[in-house]
Parts: sequence; C-alpha cells; structure tokens
Amino acid sequence: MTDVLAIVSRAVFEKDARAPSGKLLGVGDVWPLDRYNSSHKTFERVRGGGRIFLVTVRPDERLWFLGVVDAPSFTGSSWVAAKKNAFAITDITALRKTIQFESGKGMSQDKGTLGMSLQTPRALAKGDVAQILALAGGAPAPAPGPPPAALGAPSAPKAARVIGGKYELVREIGHGGMGVVHEAIHTGTGRRVAVKEILGDELREREQLVERFHREARAMGAIETDHIAHALDAGTDEATGHPFLVLELLRGEDLQALLARTGPLAEPVAVRIVAQACKALARAHEAGVVHRDIKPANVFLARRDGGDVVVKLLDFGIARVREGLAATDNRALTTTGLLLGSPLYMSPEQVLKPKDVDARTDLWSLGVVLWETLAGRTPWSEALETVGALFVTICGKPAPSVRELAPAASDAVAAVATKALEIDLAKRYASAEAMLADLAALAPGGFALDESMLVGAPRPAPDLAFAATESQTKR
Repeated sequence: MTDVLAIVSRAVFEKDARAPSGKLLGVGDVWPLDRYNSSHKTFERVRGGGRIFLVTVRPDERLWFLGVVDAPSFTGSSWVAAKKNAFAITDITALRKTIQFESGKGMSQDKGTLGMSLQTPRALAKGDVAQILALAGGAPAPAPGPPPAALGAPSAPKAARVIGGKYELVREIGHGGMGVVHEAIHTGTGRRVAVKEILGDELREREQLVERFHREARAMGAIETDHIAHALDAGTDEATGHPFLVLELLRGEDLQALLARTGPLAEPVAVRIVAQACKALARAHEAGVVHRDIKPANVFLARRDGGDVVVKLLDFGIARVREGLAATDNRALTTTGLLLGSPLYMSPEQVLKPKDVDARTDLWSLGVVLWETLAGRTPWSEALETVGALFVTICGKPAPSVRELAPAASDAVAAVATKALEIDLAKRYASAEAMLADLAALAPGGFALDESMLVGAPRPAPDLAFAATESQTKR
C-alpha cells in the first residue's frame, strides 16, 4: 500500500470547503471530507490501506494540507473512505522544498507553477508523510521508517563520498528533477567545484534523461563565453554508475531568488541582467545550441571579488544542439512524453511544435524574464490553474504591455519586451544580436553590474501603486 498526494483545485475548494454558515474554511478548521473523485491509475496504489493526502494551492501560492482520505475503496468514479477526515487544515508551505516523493523529484520551485505541477497525483515517500503529519499535529503515527533528516534527527557521521575517483563531496547545494548538485573538492588540486549527478531511479526509468545529461556537457563545452557556467569535466562514477557533470562553483544567487527577495528591479538593472543573458544566448545560438528552458532560476548572478556581478546561464539539460554535437537524434529526445521547458516561460511554438523550435524560442522566454523582472510576475500569472489553460493563453492571447503592471517602465523597454513576445515568429526578434542591439540603446553606459545595484525598484507614488495593484490579478 502507498500514500498518494493529490490536489484539490482552488475552485472546488472554495465551492465545497464551507462551514454551515457559508464561511470558507481556513487553517485550523476541519473539512470532514471522505472521498476524492478520480479514476487516475496512480490511486490503484492506495488499495489495501493506503491514504490519499489532499492539498490545495492558495492564490498567494501557499500550500495547504486539507486532510486524508484513509484506506478508501473505489466506487467506479471516486475513492471513498469508511470515515470522514479528522485532520485540521494546515499550512505546509515550509515543506515545498523538502517533500521529494517516491520518485525523488520534488515540487516545482518556479514561481507561479506549484498548482500546475501537482495536477498529476504522486506517490509520497515515507519521509514526506512523516513531515506532513508532524506539521498537522495530533495526527495518527506515520508509516514505520526512520525519521527524515529534514526533521532534524541526528545521524551518524559518514565517510566523505568521492565521485569519479577525484571529487570529494562536501555538501548538497541543490536537488532537482534529474538528480542532485553537490559542492565538491578536487582531491588532486583542492579546487572547489559543483558536481551535478543523475540519481539511480532516473537511470533505470528514463534512459533518455541520461542522454540529455550528456548533451548538457557537450552543449556547455561548445560555447565559449563568460556568461555560461564553465563545464570542467564529465563522466560516469564507477561505484554507482551515475553520470556526473563538473561545473565551476559559483557564488551568488539566481534571478528567481533575487526577485523573491527584492521584488521588481529598476529598469537599468533589469536591462543589464537581461542583456548579459542575451549575450550568452548569442554565443550559444552561434554554436548551434538552443537552450529551451530560459527562466529566472536559470539566470545566475555570480558575485566576484570586488563586488562585480556577472550573469551566467545555467542548466542546458534540455538544450537542442546541432547534430554534430548530439549523440542521438535531437527529435528522438522530444517524443518521450515529458514536458520540455517550464510552462510559464514556454513559447507558442514550444507548446505546439516542440520538435521544430529554433533560437527564437529562447528570445521569447527571455522576453518573459524581462517582463517579470520589471513587473514582479509573468504576463500569464493570473488565476490559471491548469497547464492547458496556460497554454491556450500563451498561444492565443498577445502578452499585455509590461507598463500595465510597471507604469514606471519606459516605452522603449516595453517595446523590447513586446517584440520578444510576438506570437508571430516573423514579427519577433530574429536573433539574439538584434534583441541585444535594442537593449544596448537602453544602456548607453554598458551592461556592467555590481552588488550595490541588486536591490528592489523604488516604490511608485501611492496613487500609482494603487492603480498598479488594481490592474493585476493576485497570484
């Protein structure tokens, strides 16, 4: 038996989760539900005593645990428990980064994508269940198993692990869909590096992900620019059979983290960040590489001694490379049933014809990044709860002017964002160089950045702040 996490849509929650008085239930209230309507095959795994853990995503992207459908039976259209839920609604947003699921893949960390990423029910790991129940309080005991490290349980010291015979792991610095990223030390030179490793389950279940991993190494090695993280080494660890990629270890933060910390950035700073990213794309496209996953989380602001900041593009794991760099056919890697890219930043052609995209798809995504850096959210961050609804909007509705949410933005920068987000490819920027030329006109002093610039944009006057707030739909 297995415990499965399933989402209750915002619309269903706000319609059905009501007190007798009609008031919407909130944190601390008990919603006495006893069923979940779905015939998805994943729920077959709860037969024989498993549980369905129900969550919902609130408009501010907080994650609420709603309760449990305990040991349900299938009626043909619903999974129904013998007794009603007794758990109180609990805010479990703090677990968004620690829940990893049975597959080892965590929840989406991209802004505005949490609800969409949970549309498919997913089996929970024992540690995930323990974390949720620990926050819910007064809950039945979690399934047997050791408590997870996330709960602070002491663990015995472990001998340092070495990957590839020469990279001694120091600590984990990131965890994503393909595996884990470690800080490591080269045992021969003492140099500190980042080591990206695919974990075992991915190797067994999706061999094509391994090819994407190797193509990331080839793509990054083919591009000569200071605006892409340098690939230093690649191989397969003999002890585990896990492929690994060694990259320069960067100090700083990604643009997503910066925007979460500061909010929208001043126009001169936004232009410099996007222009440096555009320089990276120009060199990548020249080398025959299309990134296909440009988003704030992959735009890294690397801090250097002296306070200078250099923008570096990360994660070429789903890049399309010219055939001379590819070990297998490019198109074969787009027919796996996996969604390639991050929905909020995907171009119309990436949605409709992912096998046929060219460099202009990256310019669309960079246009979304520019829009978000100026406005604090993407053009499509309104209440779109499904990937399908989002894709319909991206493919059929022109993006609004960024000045609707960022009235202080100049007409010139708004024009750059609008041209980058043209649905008609013939009207969009034809090349990264063309987009960079327009950005250069907005930054006559150049694109250099330093740490003192990485602060939020000045707040507009009260009347403008009110107007901007009224014109947007809250996330």
